[in-house]
Amino acid sequence: MENTEYLEELLRLFNLGKGAAIQEIVEKYLEKTLQIKFQRILISQDILKEEFIRLHEAFLKILKIYQAADRKVEMSMFSQDQLGKFFFNQGVYAICKDNYLQASEKFQEAYRINKRNVFLLIYMGIILTVRKNYYAAEKYFSEATQRDPNYDDGWFYSAENLFKAGNFNAAYECYDKTRQINPAYNGISLRIKETKEAIIRKRRGGRKDSLLRRLVKYIREAFER
Repeated sequence: MENTEYLEELLRLFNLGKGAAIQEIVEKYLEKTLQIKFQRILISQDILKEEFIRLHEAFLKILKIYQAADRKVEMSMFSQDQLGKFFFNQGVYAICKDNYLQASEKFQEAYRINKRNVFLLIYMGIILTVRKNYYAAEKYFSEATQRDPNYDDGWFYSAENLFKAGNFNAAYECYDKTRQINPAYNGISLRIKETKEAIIRKRRGGRKDSLLRRLVKYIREAFER
């Protein structure tokens, strides 16, 4: 009885009632988790991230209860399109839980089905940035910004990757592009300020290094005379 009430509570999250068919649950789960408000990079959106996690975990719990009741639950219940979206959601869930290894595996599976998903490209780039593989990450960010040049998260995470790679001028351009698209983007003014300072420090360091080389050359030549 208690388990039945719990299942009904989970189903209500997807606007479903007792006895809902598996395929109907899958459709409602994908409809809920792929709605417009979740069309962001969720790792920096705490409220949305928590809601997404709650929905995804509820779906997995429903599947587990159905399996325990000998209801047939297998991957063949997904269409190819639904399977790609489910793998993508699994990757999003894993990265929200800081499980980058599992996230990478699930995103790769989703990528094999749909290589045009801009959010997927950005998430894959973020994982490579975390692994300090900045060059490979930039390929994904570049493709994402080409596919949707008006999506602020694409430019922002591209800038984050470039900044960590030490390419401050390119990072500044991407941060500035983010600001042009969305002046209210969280923390963008601070990022631009920090990038300007990094550019100045790098230039000063270059001048100091150049002066040191000239000094070493002068001393070496003096001893050779």
